[in-house]
Amino acid sequence: MNKKGLSLIELIACTVIIGILASTALPVSKNYVLRQKEEALRENLREMRKAIDYFRDRKIASQPGLQEEEYYPESLQQLVETKCLRKIPLDPFTAKSDWKTKSSTDPFNANETDQRNVFDVYSATDQKDKKGVPYSEW
Repeated sequence: MNKKGLSLIELIACTVIIGILASTALPVSKNYVLRQKEEALRENLREMRKAIDYFRDRKIASQPGLQEEEYYPESLQQLVETKCLRKIPLDPFTAKSDWKTKSSTDPFNANETDQRNVFDVYSATDQKDKKGVPYSEW
């Protein structure tokens, strides 16, 4: 006898196998997207922190004798204006340039900044990584 098609059992077996493969691929793709966002956040924070340090080093070299807080930029936009940073990158978790900043005169664990300058930058999101650490503490 010549078989030219799939039996019902073969069709069900293929459907089950495809379903299992699809159900394992979805969590993997979600983890991949999260890892990509985390890597983008790390890179953006590194880039902006380097720009803050570069701004400070240039200002120390050109204007020695200022108060410590005067060596830091007044805003992230000032980093762009002084060509220390090409543009303010987007926060991958908020999809905006809505970074939070800390001033050099802020208390160590302050939630609010006095906005005198930009000493550090962090994410505005309230999400946490897999270990439970808020992205705003990176």
